[in-house]
Amino acid sequence: MSGPKKYIKDLVYNVKKVLPLKDDLDKIIEREHEKAFEILHKFGIIEYMESKYKNYKKPKLKIVEDEHFFKAKYSPTKNKIVFSKGTIKSETDRQYFFIKYFSYKEDVERLIDNPLKDLGYKEIKDIEYLNNSLDSKILLCPFYINDKNIMKSIAEAIILSTMFHEIWHSFDFSILDKLEKDPTIKDRDYLLTILKDHDNLELRASAFQVVMYYLANGFHNDERGYMAAYFNIPKCREYIEEINMLENYGYKDVGNPYDLGRYYGNIIVAKYRSSLEEYIYKIIDDIIHLDKKRAIDKIKHYVYNPDKLLHDKNS
Repeated sequence: MSGPKKYIKDLVYNVKKVLPLKDDLDKIIEREHEKAFEILHKFGIIEYMESKYKNYKKPKLKIVEDEHFFKAKYSPTKNKIVFSKGTIKSETDRQYFFIKYFSYKEDVERLIDNPLKDLGYKEIKDIEYLNNSLDSKILLCPFYINDKNIMKSIAEAIILSTMFHEIWHSFDFSILDKLEKDPTIKDRDYLLTILKDHDNLELRASAFQVVMYYLANGFHNDERGYMAAYFNIPKCREYIEEINMLENYGYKDVGNPYDLGRYYGNIIVAKYRSSLEEYIYKIIDDIIHLDKKRAIDKIKHYVYNPDKLLHDKNS
């Protein structure tokens, strides 16, 4: 083996050798599970969902050694969130590689760091950016970095973000259960339709994941954090234009629901910024009613009219 393949293999080996993580993952996952629910209670989100749909039960946590097909998944029949340590470790390695070696840093410096310095930040030391896209694109997600244990910082960010995704699935199945039992609920037929589409489930969970990640970490109050959401706006536009192009060529069901949800969540963060907490119940209601069409329409509205991000909080 020679050339780039050998370089990458050696690099990953050295990352694993110098920055071991797997032995700590059980504790990190358990801690982030509890932290996620503490945060949801702090912002009254659990209570809000219970007031609307009743009978919500906190999912239990199960940690498995290695499952290559998912970082985590929610089992509605067991009401359990299952995390795969092996996949989390692989994702942590991938993000470390992205942070250290990919060429996006020049764009980050030009579009995030330099404007922040103009606002008075002398040096941007404690924030780095993960790539939150699954579709070979760049969708930056900020996280606070601990230089003494960068792998732990990355793992914590990945796990907390993923935890919010899976928790929303537990919300959706609680909503679905209530809808099936109560025919008087407003918009019942519409909600039943969208909740029985798997892509919609992943879209909604991904949107909630982004919103809660920013809220939980306080990035909505930190210009150094939410500037990433503005950095991502052109990426959101490119994504929508790709969907439009494919649909114009006759393709159907285009667009990865995970990425579409994350782009939607990014738009919500850019729209509300420091008001994210103030409007969180409205945002939750919007996600409850979210499907692919609504997500695309919302993203289109703001990527083609970015000035409205500063004025449309009530829409």
